Amino acid sequence: MLLALGIMLPAYAQITISSSDMPAVGDTLRKSNSLDITGIDFTVTGAGYDWDFSELQPVFQTVDTFVSVSSVPFLYQLVFFPGVVANVAQKYTGINLDTLVGVSLTDPYRFFKNTSGSFTDVGFAFTINDIPVPLKFNSADVIYKFPLNFGHADSSVSGVSFGLPNVGYISIDRKRVNVVDGWGTITTSYGTFDVLRLRSTVKETDSIYVDSLQFGTALNRNYVEYKWLGAGYGQPLLQATIEGPLITVAWLDSIAGTNVGIKQPVALETRLSVAPNPMAGDATATVHLHRPEVVSMAIFDLSGKCVAEIFNGRLPSGQSVIPFANRLQPGMYLLRLATSEKLLTQKLIIQ
Repeated sequence: MLLALGIMLPAYAQITISSSDMPAVGDTLRKSNSLDITGIDFTVTGAGYDWDFSELQPVFQTVDTFVSVSSVPFLYQLVFFPGVVANVAQKYTGINLDTLVGVSLTDPYRFFKNTSGSFTDVGFAFTINDIPVPLKFNSADVIYKFPLNFGHADSSVSGVSFGLPNVGYISIDRKRVNVVDGWGTITTSYGTFDVLRLRSTVKETDSIYVDSLQFGTALNRNYVEYKWLGAGYGQPLLQATIEGPLITVAWLDSIAGTNVGIKQPVALETRLSVAPNPMAGDATATVHLHRPEVVSMAIFDLSGKCVAEIFNGRLPSGQSVIPFANRLQPGMYLLRLATSEKLLTQKLIIQ
């Protein structure tokens, strides 16, 4: 009877995550990304829990590439000294070049240090208008502290500040609180795996001043990252990030069908700009699409609340110009364009 009961029990395995499960130089990890998350609750968790996300369908895919720090531009190496400050670099896909009008950004990288005790984000770098800009955190952002087991908790404080003459100033202050709040199995289009579930609560203040606009602002951000970690996969098997009304989801996957596009690290197919910016009266938003599709455009305040709907309908491929009137109080806002493949956000200053 005991043997029979044992056979009926689910084959759970409570795993431990260590430094050997992190990305390494030479890794190329394919991820699927979805925008159709209707009805999915990413917050549920527990011990011995089965998370089933098999119904998620990819809209586009990205490929994360990890390289040696000694292979990045030399001036980056002077700050992220290979093997000392950082021992792995990622060709970064997180900078949205579409929203930076009049600014040329190239060679974006993130830098990490993987040790037996932790995996930390030590900073990032890019070249702006042909000027290398390496930004090293004054204290590292602790993404994972090892060993990770169910019930583990830790926190870290990190930040960076940088000024570039005749361009502007940027600073980031971040506090991260990590809790392993579940374990069990996860099922995605990639398969079924034993996992730990990590919840990271992040409070961040991003400050920016643009010399050409003679304007600066501080954006307070609060977001939660839910990560399902498996042994030996380098990156989360699935990650959902929730920031106000915005939810982004990505998971490790194999090559999808031919109807799913591959997004390269710098993707410029869809573009959004607004002029004049700052604006006092009416303005126009310019949208460039690589194919016809239904889009929506709205203005949000810095708390994430939609304060004005600009457009909702189908646009042709190529360039479309959408006029809109200013009926908002002076301040900083976010103009957001949603397509079937991505979200683009443009900072909007109303005088």
